[in-house]
Order: sequence, then structure tokens, then C-alpha cells
Amino acid sequence: MTQFVEKVQELGMEQGTNPQLHKLYNEFAIDEVPSLKRIYDVKLRHEAAVELVKKVCDALSQRSTTEITQFFQDRNLLAQATVKGISELVKLSIQYFPELIWISPNDTTLVTLAVQHRQERILRLFLKESSTNRLSIVPAPTEIESGKMMLSAAECNPDIDDVTNVSGAAFQMQREIQWFKAVESWVTPDMKTARLTVDNKTYWQVFVEKHQKLLENGQKWVKETADKCMLVSTLIATVLFAAAFSMPGTNNDSDGFPLKGSVLVFAISDGLGLLCSVTAILLFLAILTSRDEPLDFLDSLPEKIIMGLSSLFLSLAFMLVAFAAALTFVLDKTLEWVVIPIALLTSLPVTLFVVLQLPLLFQMVKSTYGPSIFHAEGMRK
Repeated sequence: MTQFVEKVQELGMEQGTNPQLHKLYNEFAIDEVPSLKRIYDVKLRHEAAVELVKKVCDALSQRSTTEITQFFQDRNLLAQATVKGISELVKLSIQYFPELIWISPNDTTLVTLAVQHRQERILRLFLKESSTNRLSIVPAPTEIESGKMMLSAAECNPDIDDVTNVSGAAFQMQREIQWFKAVESWVTPDMKTARLTVDNKTYWQVFVEKHQKLLENGQKWVKETADKCMLVSTLIATVLFAAAFSMPGTNNDSDGFPLKGSVLVFAISDGLGLLCSVTAILLFLAILTSRDEPLDFLDSLPEKIIMGLSSLFLSLAFMLVAFAAALTFVLDKTLEWVVIPIALLTSLPVTLFVVLQLPLLFQMVKSTYGPSIFHAEGMRK
């Protein structure tokens, strides 16, 4: 361990700042597992940084309010922490010295800086404080500040893929709209319909204009994805539709229905697979024929793609189940030992599909329904 980590142990662990982490280190041989040791060291450095901020704040608390404010202004600490998304430093500093919330480096408040640099954790901290705390230390935005926040939200950040932790033009467009709607719900109500004095445009029109290139890239990605997925869904539907009229097995002379249980599994799987594939075709067709308005990237298009990919996955799974059932019937009592290996091999395409497409599906579900700046608790109240 480095001297810094040893200092952290002496400073943090002996004072009991995180006894659970220390207990974990003692109970498990973390030194013997490099990956766990790296995680442990990162946690220790984080604990040391928080402890250092607390000690600095304790030392500064002995000074006057003017000296404290001057200390943070001269070093531009809160502005840098806001830009880089270091929410712990901002939170602790404001908790110790509530007057720091009024700091406006370069005539820009910390809230506007958080919006400008798309720092979700920082803005969520401010939104929660101002929305849930009756004695809130976060000031409500004035009309001038509301205008600055709306302009910052309307601008397209060139480093959006780095600060929003999403990849792909469609996801980035969705997250940008989420940011704009989040800011719009917090500023003064008249900002939603206000127009800029320069070119008489609303803030939403400015947003669409600034994000035109990102919008075009997102539309292209959505169309291409829907087109390829629709092709696969059509092929699956064609195969399952044809298979429905060529069921394997013999029929009972009295009622005309198949006798074997595996044929029943084949029939049910084939029907469910055909239903799912047709559903996927309709969903992807709806995407291809949609207008692709900017607001569609917020919920409509992601929801259709999520349901379409889910239906495509189910249709593929049912198709392979139908194949395995038909093969089980054909090879029954002839090559019984081949049934199990082939049945296992049929799961390989499903596994491959999950590995390749599940990250995309998970990212879309998380971005659409998961916790984000648009679904923050503080904004719902």
C-alpha cells in the first residue's frame, strides 16, 4: 500500500469513518485479490477526500463569513467541483456554510453551471434541497437566472457522450431532452413560453436548432435499427407461419389431432413465436413510419424499440423451442442420445442474441425508465 492509503487508514479507519469497509478488509483477504484491492483502495481514497473536506471546513468555521466566502472565491473551489461533478465537496461545503450557495463565479450560479456542464448529481442535489426542504438553503431561480438556465439547457454540449454516460445519438438526444424538461419544470413558469428578445424564438426552438445535427444522427440510427430488426422479424414470421402447416407426427384417425406431447409443445411454441414476431414487425413498422419529432425521442421511440426488441427476442426463443420439440419427436427412439446435445445447441443462438443485444436493451430501459435527472425525486414534488 502506498503512504497515502496508509494515511487514510490511520485517519479514517481509526476514527471509525467507515467501519464496514475496515471489517470487510479484515474478514476477507483483499490483498490476495488484485481487483478487490483496487476497489478497496479507491474507497479508501474517497473516504480520505471526504474526511479532508470535513477537516478543512472545521478549520474554516473559526473564521468570519467574509473570510470563508473569500477563501472559496479566490480558489474557485465550488465552481470547479460543480463543473467536474464532485457532489460530495459541494454538499459538504454548503452544509457547513449555507451562504456559499449564493456564490456566482463569472456571474453564473452553481445551478446554472451544473446545467451547462450536464452534471446530474450536482443539479439533483440542488433540486432536492429546493423541493423537499421547507427551510431550503437553495434560492429559487430569479427570472434572469431562469433565462440563463434555459439557455444552458438549450445548448448542445460538444462533450455530451462523456458527461451523460450514454452512447449513441438516439440516447444522447433523449438525455438532452430530459435535461431541458428538467430545467423547464424548475424555472419560473413564464420561461416555458418566453421568447428571446434577439430573434423572437422560444427556448424550445433554440433547443431544436442547436441539436439539429444530433437529431438527424438519432433519426438515422433509429431508422436503420428498426429496418434491420424488422427484416429479421419478417424472416422469423415467415418460417413459423410455414411451419404451422407442416406439423410433424401422425394424426389420430378419430379426431385428427397429433398424439405426441412434443408436437403439442411445437404447436404452442410456433403460435407464440408467430404472434411475437408479428408484434415486432408492427412495432418496427410504426417506427419507420413515425414523424421522428424531437419530443418522440423522449418516450415514444425508445418505448417502441424496447417492446420491439423484446418481442423479437421472444419470437426467436419460441422458434428455437419449436425446432427442439420437432426434432425431439423426429428422433424419438431412433437417436435418443442426439436429442440432448441438439437441444442444448439450440440455446446457443438465444444466448448469442442476449449477449449482443441485451446491453442495448438494458441501456434503453435504464435511460427511459430508470433514475435520471428527469425522474429525480425532488422534481416530482
